[in-house]
Amino acid sequence: MEVPPSPTFPRALPSRSIPLAILSFLLVGVISLVILPHDFRLQEMFPSSCTNGAAASTSGQLADAATQPVVDLRVFLGVLTRPGMYERRAHLRLAYSLQPRPVRAVIDVRYVFCNLDKEEDRVLVAMEIIAHGDIVVLNCTENMDGGKTYECSPTSPTTTSARPTTDTYYRLAALADTLRDKPRDGLYHGFLNPCHQSRETQYMSGMGYIVSWDIAAWISAREELRHERGYEDSLFGWWMRKGGFKNVYGEEPRMYDYLDREMGEGVTCFRHELIADTVAVHKLKDRLKWARTLNFFNVTQGLKPSKMYDVDRLNSNMYHV
Repeated sequence: MEVPPSPTFPRALPSRSIPLAILSFLLVGVISLVILPHDFRLQEMFPSSCTNGAAASTSGQLADAATQPVVDLRVFLGVLTRPGMYERRAHLRLAYSLQPRPVRAVIDVRYVFCNLDKEEDRVLVAMEIIAHGDIVVLNCTENMDGGKTYECSPTSPTTTSARPTTDTYYRLAALADTLRDKPRDGLYHGFLNPCHQSRETQYMSGMGYIVSWDIAAWISAREELRHERGYEDSLFGWWMRKGGFKNVYGEEPRMYDYLDREMGEGVTCFRHELIADTVAVHKLKDRLKWARTLNFFNVTQGLKPSKMYDVDRLNSNMYHV
């Protein structure tokens, strides 16, 4: 596509009935979702041996879902981590696997990082791949500054990422519902930041943003973008303006930062109390914040009585947000 001259975001266009699905990647604590063609088969890109019944689907579930005509949205959610972040990946697997399955949507959660350069990671990551089948290793080098470029297979987009974080929790069913009626091309979705500035200077916050497949293809086709450096989120926003992509949607207040009352934080345009119809919560920096957030969304409601543990004791002394 030709790059139009306008550097500003045009007004969002009405939704169009083009069958598509979603691919995603985390950038600097950014979970980016990229909308894929509806008949695109994620399992062809990322084969998996995992076949559990988790809400965050595996490739086995994707194969089953392919026979269900009711599915109208397919999501590949790639969380960019580092090889040594074993505990956080285990934590995220639990958090996503205990979510209810989204209706009429297939969501595939993967954990993405660069080449393995440590002996222990080559063994331990291989064990993770065998056990879970949800790891994607890209041909790139991890770095802490200036961003990094990585390349996926020819059928997936190229993007850059700076220092990754994994402190955002997406509620997958809510995410699928909010994306279902959005346009399936030229889509740039997330939390618009800074929240008090005009659209011409805003960009999606690193807590998580969504781009459609045509945007991913546009980025991957432009070699010059791979070498640009700058603050990752604002740079990505500049790319969207440069490309003239029109369908820009802010998901505030359903996407927001965690409000830590014990630290004396106040409510702002980007931070508030947990709410029931949340799409994503950001800045879950420690186990306690994760635990309180997951408890708010009743993640442990499936815990059954057993002689192996005392449920009442587990539920006592629980902090209620």
